[in-house]
Amino acid sequence: MADKDKKTPLYDVHVNLRAKIVDYHGYLMPLEYSRIISEHRSVRNNAGLFDISHMGEIIVEGKGATELVQKIITNDISNLPDHKAAYSPICDEEGGILDDIIVFKYNLDKYMLVINCGNIKKDNKWISKFKSDNVNINDASNQISLLAVQGPKSKEVIRLALGDECSVLSHFHFMEVTVGEMQLTVSRTGYTGEDGFEIFVDNSHCVDLWKMLLEKGKDIDLKPAGLGARDTLRLEAGYLLYGNDIDDYITPLEAGIGWTVKFDKTDFIGKDSLLRLKKFGLKRMFVAFKMRDKGIPRTDNEITHNNNVVGKVTSGTFSPSLDIGIGFGYVLKRFAEHKSLVNIRIRGTDYPAQIVDTPFITLDRER
Repeated sequence: MADKDKKTPLYDVHVNLRAKIVDYHGYLMPLEYSRIISEHRSVRNNAGLFDISHMGEIIVEGKGATELVQKIITNDISNLPDHKAAYSPICDEEGGILDDIIVFKYNLDKYMLVINCGNIKKDNKWISKFKSDNVNINDASNQISLLAVQGPKSKEVIRLALGDECSVLSHFHFMEVTVGEMQLTVSRTGYTGEDGFEIFVDNSHCVDLWKMLLEKGKDIDLKPAGLGARDTLRLEAGYLLYGNDIDDYITPLEAGIGWTVKFDKTDFIGKDSLLRLKKFGLKRMFVAFKMRDKGIPRTDNEITHNNNVVGKVTSGTFSPSLDIGIGFGYVLKRFAEHKSLVNIRIRGTDYPAQIVDTPFITLDRER
């Protein structure tokens, strides 16, 4: 866990906007500014601006940088072009997920790992365990702020604020750009399922960048959005949340992200354990489900079938886009494979739910 009551550079801005502030892994963060549903719809229909400066950034530099990153992640970045990013779990020797991260490749000798805020110290310690003398590891989490512009009109906001070149970035590519006195890293990434951009900036320029984006996006109806909308948006898009849907007791194969495990890579931490699991088969599998009628699922609700408990909910919410409850969980393998009708036990009552594919909604993303 992070130290208690850490604040991003935008804390006073959020307070002045009358945001509801909550403790999120030790960071005081905005949950909502108006209502979660209205902020969610702003992102789906127009554009939303998020402060996600609680995220961690670890810089890996030196002649051995590529070798180290390849060792600690399950994905393969050997053919990743410069200025492109890749999603990957970091696993322990047993194949459990220590974190899920985005790897930003500047060049063969420099990477930035964007990590979950609750794992900053843990990840830093873990990665440092495997470093060689020709690698430097710098935890820059306390120097770098991160803002996200998400939604179908995000491209226009970025064009107005940062220029044409940034706005035409391809999906999962990034570039470095100077705007006034601000040195920025701008990427075409996000966690909402919509088209979007994330902008890394030094803490000293974070407030200026936030204000500029809101000003440039004013006529496009760009609105601040909090962690509440970020959660409902990522659930609708089928994205996992570390600490809820995945942790070090769950492997990528069970979590439905087996595509990130490249077994043909020479070696990576957890490879042998994951190969064994693949050979002998899974007992439980990750599923997404949609409520058939009423009932809003929540974390730790039991998943039942014929009155027997067959799994547990890891994330659940009311979907503003579908107007019904949706969620994720783990169930015994046979229920996942057959897309079974199950029940979610909410306050002692079983409500019917259907196992479905993700994303829950059709996303019209420009890439």
